Amino acid sequence: MQKRLLPFLFSFFAFALSAQVMGNYGEQQKTYQNINFSAQYRGVAKAATFIGDNQLEITLNALSNQKASSYTAIFNLLQLGKTADETNSLLNNRLGGFLADLKNLGIPAADIYVDMVNFLPKYEYDVTKKLFSKKTYTEIPKGFELQKNVHIRYTDPSLLDHIVTAAAKQEIYDIVKVDYFVKDPSAVYSHLRETTFEYLKKIENQYKSIGIHLDSAYLVTAENAWVAYPINRYEKYQAFSAQRLDADENSKITTVDKPISRFYNAVPANDYDIVVNPEILEPAVQFSYNLVARFTLPQRKPLEKTILKKEFIMVTPNGEVKSLKIE
Repeated sequence: MQKRLLPFLFSFFAFALSAQVMGNYGEQQKTYQNINFSAQYRGVAKAATFIGDNQLEITLNALSNQKASSYTAIFNLLQLGKTADETNSLLNNRLGGFLADLKNLGIPAADIYVDMVNFLPKYEYDVTKKLFSKKTYTEIPKGFELQKNVHIRYTDPSLLDHIVTAAAKQEIYDIVKVDYFVKDPSAVYSHLRETTFEYLKKIENQYKSIGIHLDSAYLVTAENAWVAYPINRYEKYQAFSAQRLDADENSKITTVDKPISRFYNAVPANDYDIVVNPEILEPAVQFSYNLVARFTLPQRKPLEKTILKKEFIMVTPNGEVKSLKIE
């Protein structure tokens, strides 16, 4: 019996080790989404192509990972009440306590903005039944709903934990989103452009070593730039293993809700020639720059056959030059 179990145990431990290296998200992607593992995922470079006999096109991609200089967290407050005054008073009490705690955390009033979202009456149905008619449903006022958003700007990312704790004390549990900001994005793009141009110059020098002089070619360029913020880079997955159950037709299977995991999935550096700040630990603002340089080299002239003509000249004693015809 033990001999039969050994191969199974070995296979199980090998799978567990592989899952730890790959991660649960990668295992799920491979199992449930049937990813097409093409050449670029296997580490094989993309094939080079020719444009023309005298044209050369070079595409360069640059990526810059930048830590945010400031953050803005948005919290939503929802309050229900029987009357308009009651609803407004209840929400303002919660809001006042929240703002007081934010002040104690060292967040100035200039970094806090309260946004009025909506103030709506709520209705319910009142059912009346007359003697010779069907039921009649009539909407009657039930209460009021008030919503406000609180925008909070901060520079230390660790401060968010304390902000969430302060919000929970006032029964504020809805954090809408967190925006990331970089103080001077134009400087980041300028640095990417300069770095890419320097990289292109090195490529020109390398081509010169094999006899291709790109510096004398006609050059046209095109460029593009974009940015990826962390709010758009979070993905979700469910980490669980589904078991196969051989059940008869009368069996009933009850499933439970599986937790949904979320994680920050940064833009991968697979297709980038240049990466500024490649090692990132926390979510970053990722700036991308793309440069396409097309070099048109001079047309190659066909070789001309050189014909050598022999001519004999004689100089007389009087200094005259005469051409001699010798066959």
